Amino acid sequence: MAWYDGAVFYQIHPLSLCGCEQESAETEGSHFAELAEWAKHAKKMGCNAIYIGPVFKADTHGNGIVDYRKIDSRLGTNQEFKVWVAKCHSIGLRVVADAVFNHVGRGFFAFQHLKKNKKKSPYKEWFSNINFSADSAYEDGFSYENWGGYKRLIKLNTLNPWLHDYHFDTVRFWMNEFDIDGLRIDAIDELDYDFIKDLRKAATQVKPDFWLMGELTDGDYAKWVNDKMLHCAANNELQRELVLAHNQGNYPMVAQSVSSMHAQCPFVKLYTFVANHDVSYIYEKLNQPRHRQLITMLQYTLYGIPALYCGSEFTICRAADHTDEENTMPARRPLRLADHQDAYSQDDVTRLHGLLGRANQKFPELLFGHYQELMVSEQQFVFARILRKKAVVVAVNCSDRPVQLEIPLPWNAEKAVDVLDAEIDWEEEPKAGLDLSGCRELAVGEHVLPLGLEANSGKLVRVTG
Repeated sequence: MAWYDGAVFYQIHPLSLCGCEQESAETEGSHFAELAEWAKHAKKMGCNAIYIGPVFKADTHGNGIVDYRKIDSRLGTNQEFKVWVAKCHSIGLRVVADAVFNHVGRGFFAFQHLKKNKKKSPYKEWFSNINFSADSAYEDGFSYENWGGYKRLIKLNTLNPWLHDYHFDTVRFWMNEFDIDGLRIDAIDELDYDFIKDLRKAATQVKPDFWLMGELTDGDYAKWVNDKMLHCAANNELQRELVLAHNQGNYPMVAQSVSSMHAQCPFVKLYTFVANHDVSYIYEKLNQPRHRQLITMLQYTLYGIPALYCGSEFTICRAADHTDEENTMPARRPLRLADHQDAYSQDDVTRLHGLLGRANQKFPELLFGHYQELMVSEQQFVFARILRKKAVVVAVNCSDRPVQLEIPLPWNAEKAVDVLDAEIDWEEEPKAGLDLSGCRELAVGEHVLPLGLEANSGKLVRVTG
């Protein structure tokens, strides 16, 4: 089994988390000691991998990279990042970094060479639609294609073989210098298929279990996620529909999305998130605040790789890290872990995330069990993750009324317990830190699980027999 087959991710956007300055320039910081505490917290939350980014030197919010081989000075140094990755590894956390291969910032060395040497620069082939008969908004003496409408982000010509070699050498540098375990690649569907194929070959030659995950906008996962290209993609479709389904009382929408993903990419675990640096925290979009619990349960138990965005595990409201037209990062009060030390014992949201993260590591059904829909209606959704004669049954009710369900089981079960009653030992290893001895035992019938659900609530039931 590869490490990513059992991954539970904790995502960190370090520039906003640490309250870094908007403009990089020569600003220097040292935040990896602080980020080491967040890594320990991620472990407590039941996570065994961290996706962090952006981390490479950029001139604005992080994706306008100016030096691929250097850590952003607002965060720290190359050596500090290397030590941080080693600390993560020492406590059982894999590290995946953010990578942007299709655009750069204006300070990137090849663009500076082009500005100085114009037509004589061989790097002119690295950029898209260079036109020496026109000019840019910055009076460079030529125009160029920007990325996403942001003038400070210069679009790269990702078909250029020389640029390919530069990027592959960069990835080898990251692996050899920092010992990272994978990459999340931005705007993957703007890259060339052959680029991704060659990237995977180059990466696996250094680390056979190096993981590649892409951010897609077109939703055509099968084109990109396969044995020769990406291992995984972010499940943006499910993220959107989780909110819509709860606000509209439409669980068939979620069930259909899950079925569609399984048909398109059978046996592929997509990256299952509900918040990140580009979208608002999920509870800011919900009509019914109690539905936050239901979405959290689905996030961790549907077939996929669950990912917790830093801060989502606390009962707080904190907006997404949106950028302005110049693609700069808004100033904001940083999130301080010290402000949430009581959350482990007093915050129900923190407890739920910690319990579900641990459940993913404790129960093989949630890692390897096949998904089987058991019941779906407009406001109730029940499914199971089944492995041999054990299953985790997930039942959610987004109605304002309690319901009593008779859930069909594919075998005659002997025992069922409500996992949400489990006790968490926050200081124990996640797999061992979930005590089921005090869980309520539920009645089971012949091929049926009778289950009562309160209004806007859910249950997580471990069924054996």
